[in-house]
Amino acid sequence: MKTSLDNIISEARELFRVHGYAGASMQDLATRVGIKKPSLYTRFPTKESLVPEVLALTSREMDAALPDASGDWLARYEAVLRAMAADLVARQRCVCLHLAYDVGDDTPEAADAVRSYFRQQRDAMAAMLGAAFDAQTARAMAMDALARIEGATLWTVIDSDPAPMWRAVDELVEIARSRKGNP
Repeated sequence: MKTSLDNIISEARELFRVHGYAGASMQDLATRVGIKKPSLYTRFPTKESLVPEVLALTSREMDAALPDASGDWLARYEAVLRAMAADLVARQRCVCLHLAYDVGDDTPEAADAVRSYFRQQRDAMAAMLGAAFDAQTARAMAMDALARIEGATLWTVIDSDPAPMWRAVDELVEIARSRKGNP
């Protein structure tokens, strides 16, 4: 059976999401995609080498899932927040946040990929907010938004309750709307 690289990366993401970086093994991944472990190692020499690919796939899918929000900056900001929230509610865990807690100095390639992923998310959101706010305010608001959205996954996991997620989104949009012109 031939398995695609995208399938391997997608399955690795689900293993990381459920078991974390430390709890996911290359053997589990090989079994899950139906190949032998040595074949997996020819494609990905280490578990760490999967992390940048998992995050790149996550970014591509998030970008593809965004609705056309060609309207004003607030409509785009709200669309991004709602798309992120919907994905996190559906999956009940953020693989990126999971990886952020699991990788460190002993996995520099993975740690760099996680930092880069979150910085790209922050910078994209700050650029969007930059249409209405100075750069420093936009960056701070983007960081706060990511922290609130990512943090709201806690209640989705613990209580299967997405309400805090949607309240966070509504409040972030209202904060942006009310602060416009008043950084």
